[in-house]
Parts: sequence; structure tokens; C-alpha cells
Amino acid sequence: MAETINLSKVKREKLLSKLELLKQQIDDEDIIATLNEVETELTKKKYGLVWEEHSEEVDEQMKSNIPIFIEDKDKEIISDETLPFNFLLEGDNLHSLKLLEKTHKGKIDIIYIDPPYNTLQNDFMYDDKFLSKEDTFIHSMWLSFMDKRLRIAKNLLKENGFIFISIDDHEAAQLKLLCDELFGESNYQNTYYIQVRYADKILKSDMRYHKQIEQVLVYGKTSQSVPWLKPEEYNYDKFNFRIIELNRGKEMQIGNKRVEIFQKGDYQIEKLPIGSKTGLKEIWASGTILNGNSSGRFFRDYLQGRKEIDGLGVLYKVYDIGDDQYNYRYFTGPQKANATKGKYYQGVPLDKLKENSQKTTPLPNYYDMAADFGNIRHEGGVDFGSGKKPVKLIKLFIDYFEHKNITVLDFFAGSGTTAQAVLEANLNDGGTRKFILCTNNQNQICEKKTYKRLINLNQGLNINGRKTEVSYEFNCKYYKTSFIPKTNDGTVNSRLLDSITELIKLEHHCEIDNHSIKIAFNDEEMDRIIEEGLSECRKLFVSNEVFLTSEQEKILENYGVEIIDIPEYYFAEELREVDEI
Repeated sequence: MAETINLSKVKREKLLSKLELLKQQIDDEDIIATLNEVETELTKKKYGLVWEEHSEEVDEQMKSNIPIFIEDKDKEIISDETLPFNFLLEGDNLHSLKLLEKTHKGKIDIIYIDPPYNTLQNDFMYDDKFLSKEDTFIHSMWLSFMDKRLRIAKNLLKENGFIFISIDDHEAAQLKLLCDELFGESNYQNTYYIQVRYADKILKSDMRYHKQIEQVLVYGKTSQSVPWLKPEEYNYDKFNFRIIELNRGKEMQIGNKRVEIFQKGDYQIEKLPIGSKTGLKEIWASGTILNGNSSGRFFRDYLQGRKEIDGLGVLYKVYDIGDDQYNYRYFTGPQKANATKGKYYQGVPLDKLKENSQKTTPLPNYYDMAADFGNIRHEGGVDFGSGKKPVKLIKLFIDYFEHKNITVLDFFAGSGTTAQAVLEANLNDGGTRKFILCTNNQNQICEKKTYKRLINLNQGLNINGRKTEVSYEFNCKYYKTSFIPKTNDGTVNSRLLDSITELIKLEHHCEIDNHSIKIAFNDEEMDRIIEEGLSECRKLFVSNEVFLTSEQEKILENYGVEIIDIPEYYFAEELREVDEI
């Protein structure tokens, strides 16, 4: 086969050679610097998604400010102090993600996001303004926006974690290429096609095409990201027969097999109300069965013509046949003189009895959820208008994990559906899954929608917003993003130290209650904690500024207190930047 030629590569290499010759002939440093920039552009990647990169105001803001979290204690939800805490993070999600990178790097099992679709219908705001058809770089702005967030999202995922991204066809093609680049094309798992409305539901009369489908792209972080496929439940309903031997049968050899023959009155066949693993299944020995398996062939070759020898209504117990848990199978001969058909009774196949041996079915990639989308207006007790997703959709993704103690992140939380999906999953199976929600408070969405839904769930509202007997027991902390200016006035270190407590709570999904869980930032605080007593203390967070004495270590060990080091890495990068000012 002839070697294919990459014409673009050949042309690029020729241009690079000419540039190198030019640089050797020119002494002007400014011109050489310009030629170096041209060379850099020529050597950039030439396959994949290419766009004009844009900087956001929120990104620029972090150049001179350090984002931190401040807890709003008035909005804290506590149902059961023994449960782990969930978190609602108010603020631009880029700031929240930067902070989560300090507390949850490699710790998130599932990320689900429903980002703006960039439909130019006032759904995507960039730097405090909605994009329109007049914007020259409408796709580039959206891609820059998503790229920054998805890069951090990948860092947050566990090695076996998954990300699910809802989208429609406005940006689906661009998003697929971006995710192939960020997560790796080999880690692409699936695209779900979700029917979100019925064919006869008109969106706008002036639309040329009626849109019914949205997509959900699924990527794993690594090759370890393998969805847990639930095994099919084997149906035992038809294994509802039992045969009782009332007397001993006549033993003989038929077809080189040991056979016991029972006459009428020597046995009894019972049909049970329900099937079971130990039951027998009744099968007619006729038609294709006579050629299709060993039992059918045995009946055809050796039992079908024996009514003249053994009589009518005979039961045959044939040993060493079949593949079930018994070493025999029962056969019945014809019941009437003019009949030729019979039956046989088999147990549950052996491969259905072994643990984890049930077959699994491939995951479908299409779901009709038009009815669910049509009924979600008041789901969770909040009216969210367009863009809201049903709980059923998010629960579908939670099932990717068999474990019940996973952490789920949604950094376009909006209506708070993800929180309800997590809580319903816990309610169904007693799990301890945790959620982290991030959303801004534009038009008070965080307070009036996301947080309101959490309050409703805690108070026990059903999907239509009406009071029910069921309330969701969970704990949740409400954090707001704030900023500390990067100045060299000597105050940054102490101000950051004050905000570390929030990050500790977030990382460990706990409360620092100063009873069961305590914190010591210096030796004086450590001495005070020892003096106050440790009878209730289970965990103690200790700063690297604390130097435990051997006596203190022994006391902590005697009380069974778990010592957890407060990481130095929380704001290490930011402090280095401040030092360089």
C-alpha cells in the first residue's frame, strides 16, 4: 500500500524551514520575537476542536483576588447530626470549582451538569450579558466557558468516576469534540438520547423543525470507569411444580440411562402458587423441543412409543440428564390411548443458580421521558420554567454505581434536581450518598429555587409540592463565595487561616461542633482542648503549626481520638503569588 502524504504537514515543515532561515539572517530582536510567535502558531495542534479563547471577568477577578467560602449558618439544614453534610455553594461555579479542587480532587464519583445550551434564547450569559446572533464568537465564548470548568471537573473525578452532560444539538457536536480532547476519546461511554416532549407539542409555530430530543454525553475519567450493569433478575415464576414419590418405582435401563418407572398412584404432581429456586418447570415434549435439547431427544428416541409397554399416565425418573441442580429429570408419558405427547420437568439451570452468574443486558441509549418532562413544573415544590430536569433522569445516572456512599456533584445546579435524586436514592435503599450543588444567585436562583427546594424536601413535599408523610432526612450547609484581595500588607495569611475551617468541613462533609469534632490551629488551642477533656471527642483536626507532645499524643490515643492533619496545600499557591507581589 502506498504511503499517504500529510500535505498540511509538508507545507507546515517548509514554512518552518523558511522561518528558521529568516531568523538566522535578521538581527532585530522584535522581528525575531514575532517570527517565534508565528512558529508557535504553526506548531500548534492541527487536529481537533480549535476556537478563539476568551477570558471571563470571573477569571480575571481571580488574578487579583483569592476566592473563599463563607458559611451562612442561618440557612443550615440539620435533620440528623449523625448523617454526613451535603453542600450548596452559592457563587460563580468557576470560583466554587477552584475551591473544590482544594478539597475534592479525585474524590467525586459522579458529576452531572445541565449547562446553558447556547440557543441564543437568553440561556447563556457571558460576562453579565446574554449572547445573540450578532456576537461574532458565540461558539468560541461558550467553548472557553465550558473548557475552563470541564478541566477542573476532570481533576475532581475519581479514577472510576463519570461525568454526564445534558446538551442539545446547538452545541452537541462541539461539546463531543471538546470532551474527546479533555477526557480522551477512549473514555467516551455513551450518548443518551432523551425524548423531552411529545411530537404533537408545538414549541413555536414559526419553527421549521420540531425538536423532541436532547442528549446526555457520558465520559469516564479513565479506563477504570466501567458502569455497573445490574444483572437481570431470573424469573422463577414458572418453576412452580413439585413431584412427590409415594412409592418406589420399578428400576431399569433405557437408552443407557438409569430410569425409575412410577405407575399411576405411585406419584403425585403438585402445582404450587409461586415458583422458587427449588421448584420444577413443566415443559411439553413436542415440536422443536424434540430435536432442540437432550431431554426432548430422549423423550423422542426412548419414551414416546412406550405406552404399549408401560401403560398410560406413567412417570419416568431419568438419571444423569440435563443441566440443573438435580441429577435426574421427570418425564410423563401420554395420559390417553390416542395421545402421543408427554411432558418433562426440569429444575432451575445451574448457570442461573451461581452467584453473580446472571446475564446483564446492554444499557439502552434512548429513553422516552416526555411524560416526565411534561410533569416537572412543580417537582420539588419549585417552579423553574424551562431547563428543569426530572428526578427520574438523574437517578438513572446514579445507578451507574453499585455503591451507596458515593459523592455527586452538580455545578449547574439551578432547580436542585440532582439533590432530590440523591436523596430519593438514599430513601429507597438506605444509602449515604452525598451531594454538592453549585449555582450562582442571579435573579435569586440559589436562594429562591435551589435552597427553597432543599427546604421543601426536608419538610416533606412530594413532586407536586404538596405535603406528604415522607420527609427527606439530610444535613446541608450553605456556603457563599467571597474574596480576599491579593495584597502584601501582611493580612492575607491570617484572613485565609480564618476561612480554612469552611474547607475542612467541605472536604470531610462534617461539622466542627467543638464536641465530637474539634480543631486546633496552634499550641494554645491544643492545650485548651486537652484541658477541657476529650470524653466526647471522636476527631481532631490539627494544623501543622501544632507540635504535639508525647504526653498529648498518649492522651489522645487513650481516648481513641482520630487525628487528622489540616492540609498545607489549601492556599499554598495563592500565598506564593502574594509573596511575589
